[in-house]
Formats: sequence, C-alpha cells, structure tokens
Amino acid sequence: MDADALQTHLEALERALLDPVVRADRVRLDSLIAEDFLEIGASGAVFGKPEVLAQLPDESGVAYEALPMRVQRISADVARVLYTVRRDADGDVRRSLGSSWRRLDADGCWRMVFHQGTPDTGAGTI
Repeated sequence: MDADALQTHLEALERALLDPVVRADRVRLDSLIAEDFLEIGASGAVFGKPEVLAQLPDESGVAYEALPMRVQRISADVARVLYTVRRDADGDVRRSLGSSWRRLDADGCWRMVFHQGTPDTGAGTI
C-alpha cells in the first residue's frame, strides 16, 4: 500500500473509532482493536481492550471531531497516526492530542494496538 492509500485507510479507521455509531457497536469495535490493545487516556487512566469494549458502547452525549491527521509508517506492519481531537460531552469541550499505533495483523487488517490521549495545553499541534 503506497503512502497516500495508507494515509486514507488509517485515517478512515481512526475516524470510525470516533463515530458514535461505531462506538456503540461492540462487534465493530472488536474488529478494529487488537487483542493486546492498551490505552493511556487523557485522564491518565489505563485501559485494555476488555474495558474499551465494555465502556464505549454505553457512552452517550459525547461527540468527537478529529482535526487533520498525519500517518507515519514505522515499518511494513506498524504505523503511527497523530492528530488533535475535540471532545464535546454535553457542552464540556476539551481538546486532546491523539497518538495511535496500528499493526497490520496476520489476516491483513490494520488494528489499533496503542492509543494515548494527552490533554491539549495549547502549546502546539501534532
């Protein structure tokens, strides 16, 4: 997959994980996230795949908007996606810097293996 196609594909996968319809679908979430997934959230809390599959489908009143993304291919089967996301939870608006690591699994599908959301202090963009 060339750089432009990879950018388009991984950006679509990342945006899918911000979509409330996808977030409410445990089966779809399961297909997008690696078994050994780990997240360090903006709150500093650490989550694995079981916690994400249990929590995200029950989330309500939260809207996400991702700003332009940048994909960096690290190796043939690993890529990093960097972006800023705006989170609106019933009027409580916050921004965070997102960094996701994706791995191309044996079945040929890219899955999120790591995500970190860091509160945006306004000091810069990714």
